[in-house]
Amino acid sequence: MQETRLQRVNSEIKKALASILAEDIRDPRIQGIISVVSVNTTNDLSHCTIYVSIYEQDKAAKKLSFNILQHSAGFIRRLLSQKVDLRITPELHFKLDEGYDNSEKMTRLIDSLNIPAEEDESAK
Repeated sequence: MQETRLQRVNSEIKKALASILAEDIRDPRIQGIISVVSVNTTNDLSHCTIYVSIYEQDKAAKKLSFNILQHSAGFIRRLLSQKVDLRITPELHFKLDEGYDNSEKMTRLIDSLNIPAEEDESAK
């Protein structure tokens, strides 16, 4: 399958944002590890939705980190314009990806069921 221009742009933005979040954002209030899960850019490249996951146990600290990230969107956009060569740098919209938290919750629920393991047929 041939990769489209929009997919290449999304990939470049994702790599650049991962670098920016790891190296350039130095706000001491941001706690935990911020990971860029996916990037979706509109066809006209004017808006970009970034799904991030924040690995932090404390819910309040996680929410604070996400709010700081949202308020830093303009600064991050400027840094992105320096790393990715686009005619117009898209406006950034951050969304929190809860996939990791949901999968962790499901794993705990499954583990709490205490279902005995089935015996292997070949062992009989």
